[in-house]
Amino acid sequence: MNLHNEIWSWSSTLPEWQNDLVRRLYEKKTLSSEELELVADNILFEFGVITNNTERSKLEKKHIPDKQNSEAVKIDKLNNFENIAAIDSDNELKFSLDGLTVIYGDNSAGKSSYAKVLKQACRAVDNNVKIHPNIYTEEEYPGRAQIHIQNPDKAYQVINRVPNTPPEPVLSTISTFDTDCAKVYAESENKVVFIPTELNIFDSLANHQSKLKDSLEGRKEPFLKKLPDLTHLVKDHNLKKFFESISYKTKEKEIEDYCTFTREDSVRLDQVNEDLQLVLSNDPQKAIRELERKIREVELLKKDIHSIREVLSEETLQSNQSIYQEYLDVQESLAILSQEAFVQQPLSGVGSSPWKNLWNAALEFNKIAYPESDFPNVDDEARCLLCQQELDKDAKARFATFHEFISNNLSKRAKVLKRKQDGFLTAIRSLPIDKVENSTIRSYLYDENPNIEIQIEKYIRAANSICSTFLEPETDRMEQLPTLEEIAPTLEQLDQWVITKKSELNRKQELTKKNNKEDLMAEKNHLYDKKTAHENINLIKEILPIKKNLYLIEEAIKTLDTTKLTRKYNELANEFLTDQFKETIDEELRALRCDNVLFNIKSRGTKGKTSIRLTLDTDTKVNLSDVLSEGERKALSLAFFLAEISALPTNGGIILDDPVSSLDQGRREYVAHRLIKESNKRQVIIFTHDIVFLHTLQKYAKLYGIDNSCCTVRRIGNRAGIAKTEFPWVAQPIKSRIKYLKNELPKLKKMEQDLDPDIYYKEVKTFYMLLREGWERAVEELMIGGVVERFDASVKTQRLREAKISEELIEKVNAGMTKSSMMVHDESSAIGRITPSIEEIQEDLDHLEVFYKEFR
Repeated sequence: MNLHNEIWSWSSTLPEWQNDLVRRLYEKKTLSSEELELVADNILFEFGVITNNTERSKLEKKHIPDKQNSEAVKIDKLNNFENIAAIDSDNELKFSLDGLTVIYGDNSAGKSSYAKVLKQACRAVDNNVKIHPNIYTEEEYPGRAQIHIQNPDKAYQVINRVPNTPPEPVLSTISTFDTDCAKVYAESENKVVFIPTELNIFDSLANHQSKLKDSLEGRKEPFLKKLPDLTHLVKDHNLKKFFESISYKTKEKEIEDYCTFTREDSVRLDQVNEDLQLVLSNDPQKAIRELERKIREVELLKKDIHSIREVLSEETLQSNQSIYQEYLDVQESLAILSQEAFVQQPLSGVGSSPWKNLWNAALEFNKIAYPESDFPNVDDEARCLLCQQELDKDAKARFATFHEFISNNLSKRAKVLKRKQDGFLTAIRSLPIDKVENSTIRSYLYDENPNIEIQIEKYIRAANSICSTFLEPETDRMEQLPTLEEIAPTLEQLDQWVITKKSELNRKQELTKKNNKEDLMAEKNHLYDKKTAHENINLIKEILPIKKNLYLIEEAIKTLDTTKLTRKYNELANEFLTDQFKETIDEELRALRCDNVLFNIKSRGTKGKTSIRLTLDTDTKVNLSDVLSEGERKALSLAFFLAEISALPTNGGIILDDPVSSLDQGRREYVAHRLIKESNKRQVIIFTHDIVFLHTLQKYAKLYGIDNSCCTVRRIGNRAGIAKTEFPWVAQPIKSRIKYLKNELPKLKKMEQDLDPDIYYKEVKTFYMLLREGWERAVEELMIGGVVERFDASVKTQRLREAKISEELIEKVNAGMTKSSMMVHDESSAIGRITPSIEEIQEDLDHLEVFYKEFR
């Protein structure tokens, strides 16, 4: 069965968003929150929640890692680092293409950063590894490294690797194992979960679909927040029930039918409020009496305005103006006649108004003086009514002339016109303009209907203007005179107001008799709720698309159910998990002395996982985490890893980072032995900080004749990953130690010239400390022939014949150790020892080298 082809066929049946998700997971395994949101957008786009086209790419067969590929590549070296952790850019890791390569370094030396680069690029069951840039620099450019590989055809290739990107397909045959991978192979609970790497996509897909469910649940929040709480918007039972029933199926017409507030409703609501105010008041009759008073006052106001309107009507004003003009014309004519008639009179002014007044006074006095005679009396015996002298002939002639003038028709017409004019002015002066202007009812009218009050004010101003004009003498009265008819018909408005208020009065009187406050209150609440709904009708209509989107999101969430994934996974897992694979795991567990743990492989699972349940060999049910130690769980996970690579059809390399942490010494021995055997089949790269484990690997590599190399990684300040292709000092043989010390001599000579003597003295002491350790290694390696080694648990008695001990050799060792120890130990200042010269140091190193050569 080819899982690669099976998964490819299955993926073609998926919806577009899921097919795209599979592609993303093959490219990156774990998606960031931003990428998950893009996938969520794809789902919502397919369901019509989002209209903007989203980022989708169809899965291609090349995206699926093919573990069935029979070709295997090998890693040659790792170099050219840029901004990856604190790894120095000038360093390089060189690996043996065949056999074993050990990368040794203390904690924080930087070896794990190298391991992470390889882990991300190769195949690993844990894909949560994160590589950070160098935190000790402010550079913000992307990190990168180069992985040099040898292809199966022996051709070399360089991979330009960018951290935190999907694995390299060409490196999919190389498997990695570290503490995080161990957690995947062996859970700390009562079960161990093993997922064949080809089937990991189902687990990953299920996990990400669960996250997508959460994401889509979160996508509902903005819509839910936009939903108004309509249950608190109204109290009306029918409206509340309707609001609760609104769904994505509801039509806008239904909302309009329930929520439209008409003009008639508005008028009725105002009326109900007013009626309630009346029936709920302490003294409804008081309000009725007040309304009656206002009606009376308005009727009086209307009467006063009517009287003003009659006197100041345009017709009346025009008539008066005609009379006035005619009066002026008559007066002018009389003046002309008077001038002609009295021009020879001894006194001027005859015919003027004062003169006429005098004439009229004489006329009245004549009725007393000569009651029997008409005025003027010009009989022979008549006298002047003013001076009471006898009238001469001339005087009598003048009286006759005067009488003829006064008796003229023009004079009579002037009197008639004057009486009319005076009567009109009297009528103007008696108009109730001030009364209207100061009427208190006008304030009430202004509050209730400002338009009426504005019209009254305009009317009064115009009336005042007209009156002022006619009361001023010698003015052209009709010039630019306001016309009251041009102002709105105030009387008609007041008439309508009175009719309306009388109707209101009748209704209020009826209300006080009925006292139906409960019915009014219910009607008020109903109308208010209907008005509120109408005011919010657009908001209520917005519920429809929100409800529709919420429905579509729910439908989208349903498609994220993992039942189909589990079914397909179980189908494939049943065919893949064979008895032969189970037997391989059994063998690894027995070798690790974990054969007391019985297990079964069951293909049933959830969300793309097959559970491998481990049970102890006992009838008692107990959690493995309560019984097995951390070391035992580590051994179990390593067994699964080794079983998995054994099941692979190729001899792809393996990379292990601290594989024996938490293991006891016995299991460490087995793991070292097992990995050396594996290195005879495939390239094995091991990262470790355990010097004993390093020594054990060397021992088995030598025993089985396996090519092996070592690279030591160190940290200097903020610079990490400083690599040298050599064993660490503590693991170096005497030959390598002598070579190292010889290389240090030129550096020491330069220090002698450049450094402060006290600092240089410390460097010399360090050199002699290493020289002393060289003598100690020489004794272990040369004199006793490796019978006893400090990192080996066994005593090799079969090598006793290789031991070479003599008095002369002992003397040389003592001399070398004594000289070195004197320089290392803290001596009394009274000794006053002089710092050795370079020549003396060279001589002491030469003694060790001569000692070494005696055993060659």
